[in-house]
Amino acid sequence: MTGSNPQGEASALSVRSSHTRVSPKALAALVATVVVLAVISILNLVTVDKVLYRPGPVFNTLGELNGQQIITIEGVETYETSGSLDFTTVSVDGGPGYDVTAMEFLLSKFDGSIASEDYEEVFDNSATQQQVKDQNVELMQVSQEGAAVVALRADGVEVPENIVVAQIIVGAPAEDALQVDDVILSVGGAEVSTPDDVRDALQEYEPGTVVPVTVLRDDEEVAIDVPTGPDEDDPERTIIGVYLASTFEVPYDITIDAGNVGGPSAGLMFSLALYDTITPGELTGGLEIAGTGTISSAGEVGPIGGIQQKLVGASDAGADYFLAPAANCDEVIGYVPDGLSVAAVGTFDEAQTAVEAWAADSDADIARCEDITAG
Repeated sequence: MTGSNPQGEASALSVRSSHTRVSPKALAALVATVVVLAVISILNLVTVDKVLYRPGPVFNTLGELNGQQIITIEGVETYETSGSLDFTTVSVDGGPGYDVTAMEFLLSKFDGSIASEDYEEVFDNSATQQQVKDQNVELMQVSQEGAAVVALRADGVEVPENIVVAQIIVGAPAEDALQVDDVILSVGGAEVSTPDDVRDALQEYEPGTVVPVTVLRDDEEVAIDVPTGPDEDDPERTIIGVYLASTFEVPYDITIDAGNVGGPSAGLMFSLALYDTITPGELTGGLEIAGTGTISSAGEVGPIGGIQQKLVGASDAGADYFLAPAANCDEVIGYVPDGLSVAAVGTFDEAQTAVEAWAADSDADIARCEDITAG
């Protein structure tokens, strides 16, 4: 049976109309959502000239990386080790070939473990991705060599050091006198064994005078009169205008495989691991100790970047102890994670002493950054 029902039709129309009507609040929420999504999309597309530093992974120098022992030594007796001597890293966002988006930069401001710097403060604008990679690889190799020298010398092994002319500055006083790869034996009659010895010996002469230098060139000793000049930044300082490098005659076959990690900041931890491996006893006493710092062939621990991120990374990885370069102390104070004991070290000997102290007594009184800055 068919018929009309005006009231029913009106009721049906009323119901359909209520489903299609959008309230002002709902419309406002919809518009706000669209705007937010648009802003997020834009922030993810726009890049900023910033470099972000995040806590990176840690690696036990006494252990393995990608199934391979990080440190291997042949030609000398080695000993069992325990615990860990972790070198810490920083993950870097930004740099040649890697852009930081405005969204990443904005979010980093809400994470206290992330630091940022202007791009030009970190990288040369003309630097390429490959150049940065090559430089980090070279710095890592130098760091590893220095670590080997320090560890062996700490164990009483003689490691001869040669001072080599690595580069001659164009137009330098010594440009026509010295050659690249010359091994410097003496300056002004005084034997030299480190680059610092050469620099110190030059200061016995006034800028502009000629200095007698003996070099080993093509396996022959050659006496040369080398002109000098003033340092542009310090006119009273005498220079010859060359870059010096050290080469070492390491008596054993030492290999350090840090994977894709580059830079010089793992030097201290490599040196401690090498020393632990070639000396009797377990240096760490089974403790998990992390740290960072460059190492020179003279055993000096130098400052590094990203110390605050490395402290966080070490703590997150479970370390209870940390070795920090004394030169980084201003950046350490106030940023030490709860439960992490930090020793301030300026030399390999100080680092070794701190590790041995912790191994003997986990609550040992060690030199802290607060002690150094207060002094």
